[in-house]
Amino acid sequence: MAAVSTLVDRIYRDFLNKPDDLSAFSRLEGAINNSVTSLTYENNLFSAEEENLLGNGALIEIDQELMLVTSANTSTRTLTVARGYSGTTAATHSDEANLYLNPTFPRKSVFDAVADNISRLYPSLYNITTTNVTSNSTYAEVPATTVSVVNSWVQNASGDQYTSAGIELLTNFPPSSTNTAVQFSNTSNGKTVYLVVKRKFGRPTAETDDLSTACFLEDSYHQIIMIGAVADIMGATDVDASTQEFITEKLAAENYPIGSGERLRNALLRLRSLLIDEARGDLRSLYPQAVAIGNINYSA
Repeated sequence: MAAVSTLVDRIYRDFLNKPDDLSAFSRLEGAINNSVTSLTYENNLFSAEEENLLGNGALIEIDQELMLVTSANTSTRTLTVARGYSGTTAATHSDEANLYLNPTFPRKSVFDAVADNISRLYPSLYNITTTNVTSNSTYAEVPATTVSVVNSWVQNASGDQYTSAGIELLTNFPPSSTNTAVQFSNTSNGKTVYLVVKRKFGRPTAETDDLSTACFLEDSYHQIIMIGAVADIMGATDVDASTQEFITEKLAAENYPIGSGERLRNALLRLRSLLIDEARGDLRSLYPQAVAIGNINYSA
């Protein structure tokens, strides 16, 4: 299982950080909590030129937090900082955490782009999962992110055959603790009903969130998320020519050459669209749309 941080790291490795142009960084010397305003960085990692940039107004980044340097003493390697700068959150950071100087692509921005792309992947794509409920005369709860019932089966009285169950999905339904439930039609009470349901993807709130269990994301969708996130970053950032050339080479290696007259962001969005179309075709072939009669869904 992979965490959201895996995608963030891959975006830096595959698209944003050129191998021959590493960001200026040192490491934190000693852990800090979320209220400390004075910190020390390790010796001999910043070059002399980089330390000259550590004056008032410089930005440093540790994990997802940006800090504004208000004073610097390079002899003692001590920085006084304003915490939680530019909309980031002051947090606890461990000893030897990487400390980046004036990052071109802040990690919080990359994380937000990943989260945005996971959220808006629906309705073009969706997660398919199975769940079991017991039929009754009222309703049965289903996962909160359920948007439709794709298939349903109920075991007959003899226990050796399964037929489609009549299911009505109830959304924005307050009696259910998940706000989502199903009701049954032409199905006896007390039967185990096997459901295949369509769900929206879950938006991550932290890099430690699991892509599969928290976001419901298939491994095959990871590239779509990365391409979309990089396109968002390209649209919001003044990207230097060398970075554009690096990304163009990466796309060419994926057998998607970029025309010299085409904007990089547009090329990324076109590739994302092609990948989504391929994945959507696979979903439609595997899970045909259920037939609805009077708001009651029957398996296709």
